[in-house]
Parts: sequence; C-alpha cells; structure tokens
Amino acid sequence: MAQIKYSSIIPNDKPQWLLNVQAVVKEVLDDVELQGNERDFKNLKSFVDAKIQAERERGTVFRSTVTTEIRTDEGRTVLHIYRNYQLVQTYYIE
Repeated sequence: MAQIKYSSIIPNDKPQWLLNVQAVVKEVLDDVELQGNERDFKNLKSFVDAKIQAERERGTVFRSTVTTEIRTDEGRTVLHIYRNYQLVQTYYIE
C-alpha cells in the first residue's frame, strides 16, 4: 500500500493555509490505499485544489496566487504547490 508523503521548501514558518492543507490531506488520505497512478494524482490534485479554494474563501490565503501542478520527471510523478509562482511544497506517493 502506497502512502502520500510531502516535502516542503519552507520547513519552518509555514503559512497557516499550507498547514491547513497538510493537516486535511493527512487526516483524510492517510489510510486510503493508493497505487501511485495517474488517477491517484488527479484525485489528489482535485482534493488539494478544493482545500486551497476553501482556505481562500476563509481568508487564510492573502493576496497570493496559489496553484498546483502534476509533473512527471525521470519516471517520478509529483504534485507541486506553488505560491506566487514559487514552489513551496511537493506531494508524492510511495
């Protein structure tokens, strides 16, 4: 069974919206069986996008452009989260 893991470019002093995204991803998807295939990444992206939108509506994402992108490089697929076009966090499945 594969699990969702992440690495963060900003390990300390993360913005609250990012901490909220991390918490909900862990809470909801920690016990879900994943294969690490394209479908899993699309579902993860949709889930993260929805949580970011909810954070935006709550007002915790201030004047930032937050986007996500699925990338495959050298056979490894990841989900990147960008804030103001700068990479802040990467999710992967292993």
